[in-house]
Amino acid sequence: METCASLKVRVQSNAHSFLRLQQPCEMFNLVLIAVAILLLPIAINLMWRKQSKSYRLPPGPKRNPVFGNLLDLIHSSIVLKEAPFLKFSKWAFQYGPICYLRFFRQRVVVISDARVAQQLCVGQSDKFSTRPPGLFLSRILKGRGIVFNDGLSWKEHRNFVTHEFRKFGFGNQAIEQRIQIVVDEYLHEISRTEGLAHDPHPNIATAIYNVIWTTISGEKFSWDDPFLRKIIANLETNLQAVELTGPHNYVTILSIWHLIRHNAFRLLMIVVKRLSYFKQLICKFKNQRKEAPISEVEDSMMYDYLVKMQGSKISGESTHFSETQLLWLVSDLFIAGGETTVTSLRWALLCLAKFPKVQERLRQEIVDTFGRDSTPTYSQRSQLPYMEAFIQETLRFNCSVPGMWRNTAQDATYENYEIPKDTWVLLHFWAMSNNKSLWEDVREFKPERFLNDDGGTFKKNENFLAFSAGKRQCPGESLARTELFLFTLGILQKFKVTLPDGQDVDIHSGQFGVTYTPPHHDIRFIPIDTV
Repeated sequence: METCASLKVRVQSNAHSFLRLQQPCEMFNLVLIAVAILLLPIAINLMWRKQSKSYRLPPGPKRNPVFGNLLDLIHSSIVLKEAPFLKFSKWAFQYGPICYLRFFRQRVVVISDARVAQQLCVGQSDKFSTRPPGLFLSRILKGRGIVFNDGLSWKEHRNFVTHEFRKFGFGNQAIEQRIQIVVDEYLHEISRTEGLAHDPHPNIATAIYNVIWTTISGEKFSWDDPFLRKIIANLETNLQAVELTGPHNYVTILSIWHLIRHNAFRLLMIVVKRLSYFKQLICKFKNQRKEAPISEVEDSMMYDYLVKMQGSKISGESTHFSETQLLWLVSDLFIAGGETTVTSLRWALLCLAKFPKVQERLRQEIVDTFGRDSTPTYSQRSQLPYMEAFIQETLRFNCSVPGMWRNTAQDATYENYEIPKDTWVLLHFWAMSNNKSLWEDVREFKPERFLNDDGGTFKKNENFLAFSAGKRQCPGESLARTELFLFTLGILQKFKVTLPDGQDVDIHSGQFGVTYTPPHHDIRFIPIDTV
């Protein structure tokens, strides 16, 4: 019989022999797993391509069989530090006004011609009126608000907002009175700077948000509202972090990496704080509605929304109106209806400071036509053709909203090309406004490009598209144009706009995000009577 010691030795020897046999097996299994992980995307992609119908697709750059153009976009974005919007525009300029790309399994078409965009989004509006469901923001904001919402909820809220804009006179003199009051308050605020250099962003944002908030609730913010100042500062950071065309929009693992890269918790807290602030404002309005006479609160969008929501509860009618949706609607109106105009006005001020000859010509036109004290209305803009041209060139040159996504609800066509269902369609407004084949001296700021040959009449350009088209066209376009006109005119009547002495700003170095924002800069507003 074996002793305990000899038995123990034999067991250990057998165990070691077994482990030596197992190690190659484990290594082999790990190799198999690694190969499977590498081959899985290829297998999925090949199966998808085999099952996919063959289409006559638009031209585009050469694509990797598995990843399509994704690796090129990743290399451009991460290694070369190039904004994805710029990479998309290079593809568009090289391959034409309608360019086909593929990112892993996702088909993408880039539209870089305003006329093509109009033909598709207006002529085939039912096919080009939804948002891509897999887009990073669409997944986060699914079913909320209006900008990235879809289906019946979007239609109900779109119709509501359009009706309210008409009711409150967007596009006529009714809204101008509200805007002009805010303009006068804004001019008073910048007069308090006494010509000293300062960041113009907070005052501009407070003014524009006051126009929006007056329409929503009938109230205004105080100019020193501390929380609003925090929202203004944080909102730009939030919008810059959300790259609408970046690689993270097409593959889930890249979405996770994007959240880590931009500190997801910090971005989340910005959104939470913003929504918390809006919730406080809504609660304040509801309390006021209970205490104040109905006539004092009924002249507002929020009152109409609450009435509509209450009416649907009483009638039992199925509706998407709710307090949660009201919260997200307010947030969307601040961003889509406010932040885009804030950004455009910031660019307008920077252009006035950078191009003093343009500024003086604008001021002279105003003085010659209306003097320094009278306030012309937006309906009189035809008497200020250079002012109209300046605003149009500002929107073209700086393109505050560089692009926006659509999704094809059905198979669509353009000339001899086919655009399959569920293709993401990028309306690339920045590319439309910066195409050398469509615009002479494209990166020069030239308002006169929007004037007729004798320089006395404003003329439109069919290559220009700033407020989208079709069913998703911005419902607040007339409001934004009126604001830009009245604010710019009021400033020029009272102040000379300059950069601080010795400071220069590269006007071509804006930051791409949901909006295209100008580089940080300070401005001096010097009263005309002291010049």
